[in-house]
This record gives sequence, C-alpha cells and structure tokens, in this order.
Amino acid sequence: MWYDPNEDSYTFIDLLKEENIKNKIIIDLGTSTGVLSEVLKGNLVIGIDLNRKALEEQQRLRENPNLIRGDLLKSVNQRSIDIIIFNPPYVVDSLDPIIGGGPLGRIVIDKFIKEIEVNIFYLLVIKANRPEEVVKGIEEKGYKTKIMKIRRILGETIIIIKGEKEVK
Repeated sequence: MWYDPNEDSYTFIDLLKEENIKNKIIIDLGTSTGVLSEVLKGNLVIGIDLNRKALEEQQRLRENPNLIRGDLLKSVNQRSIDIIIFNPPYVVDSLDPIIGGGPLGRIVIDKFIKEIEVNIFYLLVIKANRPEEVVKGIEEKGYKTKIMKIRRILGETIIIIKGEKEVK
C-alpha cells in the first residue's frame, strides 16, 4: 500500500510547475510513487521513502528513478542538496503510517523540522496542523518562510510553505 496522488499532490505539482526549478539536486521526501519527482525533470531528483512497496511501484512506473529507502533525512548529507520537497503524512489523529500524523497531524512534520539543514525546502501542511506553529518552528531554526500556495478543498485548507536559510 502507498499514497496515491490526491488534491495535496496536485496542489504541490502546480506550485512546482510555477517555480520552474532547473539544474538542482532535489530530495523528494516521502516520494511514494514519485508523482512530484516526475514534474522536476531537468533536475537530479532523489526520492526517499520508508515504504518499500511504494518505492517498488515507483521503480515500475518511472524511468530510472534514484531511490533511497530511509526514514526522513537520516541517510542524506544535506550539504550536497539544493532543495527538499516534502508532502508528509499530516492527517490529524491518524497513526496510519502512510497518511497519519498523530495528534495535530504533526509527528512527522515536527521531526522533519528538527532534522532540516538544507538551504531551501517546500513543506505541505493543512490548516488543522496549525501552520502558524509550524512556521514558528521553522523560523526558530533560522529560516525565513513564505506561504507559497493555499488551496481550499472539501473542508480542508492545503498550505505549502517555503523555507529558505537566511544569509548572515
């Protein structure tokens, strides 16, 4: 079982097309079947996911994907990465490993924020995740933040945050 693309994925795809990112080394964290990676042609994209079955499905669907089975960023030297994109498990009160984020939907999101070191990242959250608290945690790590996209769908609001290290 893996996460099939849904409105959150399509919102992220729209943003990535708008950003027109080229010639970068990118981590697609929680890559699942690689729908976000597919939009980033013209870059070296490395997909990371803990779900072996999702990686096998991506291997079957995509041409020569670069895949790592791993837990968040533990297996990566972030200094060699330009950008990380992350559509995490964010569903509130669910402990389903594919979509669930536990209380506030932030177990994985908060862990990601603790681990992040890369200069630029894009993170998808929903309103129920308390994005103002997520932004505060990101800014406390020395990043400036910008809300890049907001989309309201069927009782939920999807928000994509860009974090960029402040140059000192």
